[in-house]
Amino acid sequence: MLILPALDIYQGKCVRLRQGNFTDQTVYSDSPADVARSFVEASLAHLHVVDLDGARQGAVTNWESLKEILSIPGVQAQVGGGVRSKEDIERVLELGARRVVLGSIAVTLPTVVKKWIQEFGASRIAIALDVHNGKIAHSGWMAESDYSPNTFLLEMTGFRATTFICTDIARDGMMEGPNIEFYKELKQYFPSVELIASGGVSSVDDLKALQNIHVAGTIVGKALYEGRVTLNEIRSFL
Repeated sequence: MLILPALDIYQGKCVRLRQGNFTDQTVYSDSPADVARSFVEASLAHLHVVDLDGARQGAVTNWESLKEILSIPGVQAQVGGGVRSKEDIERVLELGARRVVLGSIAVTLPTVVKKWIQEFGASRIAIALDVHNGKIAHSGWMAESDYSPNTFLLEMTGFRATTFICTDIARDGMMEGPNIEFYKELKQYFPSVELIASGGVSSVDDLKALQNIHVAGTIVGKALYEGRVTLNEIRSFL
């Protein structure tokens, strides 16, 4: 199981939110690139990087921070937040991202995403599966669609999408444990997808529970920044 440290950028700083609430945030560093470098040096090169300003405003904003992070030797990052155009995808990939994460655009203009998957390849695009109250959320988690998780997954897999970043928003930043049953159910219905779980990890036991249901990866955020899970513990999964 791949472990991806979360690196959320807001106004040029490394932060963590609670349940996606921009008014409930903790700043961990003024330099996201320094944080990214510390992860890479600890042999945790696969990062989940989100431009929170971009997600909120609908356009990638923290280009300078992204450029600094993606120029770190050895980094393998997936980048999301405000990616809404072909030009954004091209620029993020050219900066060195392993793949881009598409969220709102996949909900509001799914046929456009279908075209991009065909053009860039499924390995370069991940789809954000952000769930709140049983529905897919978008626009920085500030809006809910009519899609259920299963319906959305069915449509996206029909477009040949293979990688999904699934976040249970109610668990995100709360460190109350991941929604194991939810992820287990998704894996049962869609066994062939690469499912990366996000939200709620609070301990090594949570990571073991996710590994036991065979998700492809999991994103660790606040638990890592707060020391509830250490870098050495995460390395034991490598």
